[in-house]
Amino acid sequence: MAGVLLGMGNPLLDISNNVEKDTFEKYGIKAGDAILAEEKHQPLFKELAEKEGVQYIAGGATQNSIRVAQWMLQKKNATSYMGCIGKDENGEKLKEACAKDGVNGVYMIDESTPTGTCACCILDKERSLVTNLSAANNYKVEHLKENMAILQKAKVVYSAGFFMTVCPDAMELACKQDSTYCLNLSAPFLMEAPPFKACLDKLMPHVDFLFGNETEAATYAKVAGWSETDIPSIAKKLQALPKEGDTKRTVVITQGSSPTCVCGVDGEINEYPVLRLPARKLVDTNGAGDAYVGGFLSGLVQGKDMHYCCQAGAYAASVIVQRSGCTFPATPKFSYRPPQKPRPLRKPKFTTIEKIEPDSRGINVMVKVVKEAGVSGDFTEIVCGDATGVATFSLREDQKSIFKVGEVLRVQNAKVRMVKGYVRISIDKWAKAAPAAEDTPGGKPEIDVKEGHDISATEYELAQA
Repeated sequence: MAGVLLGMGNPLLDISNNVEKDTFEKYGIKAGDAILAEEKHQPLFKELAEKEGVQYIAGGATQNSIRVAQWMLQKKNATSYMGCIGKDENGEKLKEACAKDGVNGVYMIDESTPTGTCACCILDKERSLVTNLSAANNYKVEHLKENMAILQKAKVVYSAGFFMTVCPDAMELACKQDSTYCLNLSAPFLMEAPPFKACLDKLMPHVDFLFGNETEAATYAKVAGWSETDIPSIAKKLQALPKEGDTKRTVVITQGSSPTCVCGVDGEINEYPVLRLPARKLVDTNGAGDAYVGGFLSGLVQGKDMHYCCQAGAYAASVIVQRSGCTFPATPKFSYRPPQKPRPLRKPKFTTIEKIEPDSRGINVMVKVVKEAGVSGDFTEIVCGDATGVATFSLREDQKSIFKVGEVLRVQNAKVRMVKGYVRISIDKWAKAAPAAEDTPGGKPEIDVKEGHDISATEYELAQA
């Protein structure tokens, strides 16, 4: 398994500390954001370093994911990592951290530039990241070409989108190899800045697995001019973007404590739960998204299915948010739980209008819409029927659009509601009405309605016990 996973990114030493709200306001930073440092941000790094409680942690989005994947795999040198560091004390700390974690760190060394750092500002367990790339910004594709054996050995290659700001040439070379190429959207600014968006567009046809969170996905859709705003619809459009090669793209969108949204190679949406933790257990969300990807990739390189990969990702993220920074215990305690086998669905048994009684429940019937009969209180009354008779259906405002005159419908799990002694068929939240189709229960029958037999015209009296 040696070298099955390769990460290429911006290696950084995280300078992590708790801050007050005025620090966010002073430097114009936001919770959950990740930005490149400007001149106005430079004093922030010194402030964090001099503040009590500072922690120095091996960081950088891709490096975090690779370290977590290595931890989950527990096989030395199963993973490799490339990036550029300086010839300094911080660079040595990063090399030592990778070696300790079992990652094969293959760094390019820039002797004239300091190792990159990331100011991790933690406010009420949320984080904002401000990055000084420094040496990380100087990675060159020539280093990758000198280490092509590592690239060619990898089954899976991963980069966070941040690497597009540094060495798109290396990403273009990596994505065209005979391996599974994975990319993370990483931050809104990468889609909002035209040069980086152009790089993303160039890489996208070669991306086999695309990761991101709900904010990044929404930003992509907005920049692309899509009308879709819900995450499942955006994931489907991302999956359907042009793709090179025989395999289709998989899109994985994390949503914090909400289920992860996955659009698979078949274009279908599935949701996978995360491990929800009580607020008292949350320490720091820094690195949670990176950890999810790392856990996911640990399953992917082993050829595991989507359920396993997402469960591994959810587990890894749940561990990291209970610790400061992207750190983890010596060994994982991950135990995969396969999904329960679904019980086979029973095919609905359909009845006819003439068999409906005042106490009928769980009514399944194929009907044709005949006419609108008026309004009764908060309900619109629609007459529908089949070859045995007609009945009046009571509908809410949001149900009316389905009941078009002449349309054949499939009604399931409806019930009778008696109104002043007359039968009305109600479709509540447990019931369903939909246009009939050949590939759905009941098919799409031709219905010649018997309008002369109206079961809703018969008045019933309440029998005394």
